[in-house]
Amino acid sequence: MSESEVQVGDAEAGDAEIRDGRGRFVKGHPGGPGRPRNPVAVAISDLDRQGIEVAHRLLGVVAEQGLQGNLKAAEMVLQRVWPVRRNRPVEIVGPQQEIEPETYAIGEHRAVASAMLEGQITPQDAQNAARVLKALQEQMKAAEDATIMFAGRKR
Repeated sequence: MSESEVQVGDAEAGDAEIRDGRGRFVKGHPGGPGRPRNPVAVAISDLDRQGIEVAHRLLGVVAEQGLQGNLKAAEMVLQRVWPVRRNRPVEIVGPQQEIEPETYAIGEHRAVASAMLEGQITPQDAQNAARVLKALQEQMKAAEDATIMFAGRKR
């Protein structure tokens, strides 16, 4: 009997202790380490941890430069620790006089666009305000059409 046959025989004898008659592992013998759970998630969590450590160090360096008078560095730190609010109320100053329903909200749309271009509101806030104004304009037009139709039936 060769040396490799002895090793195979020994391995089969060892398997008999940890496997049952059908070849399944018996209780208390899990069968080995198995496949890693999720190696990608582990790698991502390691990168996130390293990124957080680096971000803390960089923020400290940039904050120090901001305190020394570097305005760009100060702006970067302030944007990080005090970000622009989202979904905030937007005050729009439109025309005060009565407007014909066909031109309703044109002045308000102009005010929204001007506020965005001047940096008073974000483009997302301007887009949301424009959607509200458009819906209001459509409702006013529908109400006007209904009034005209109702007045026509009354005659």
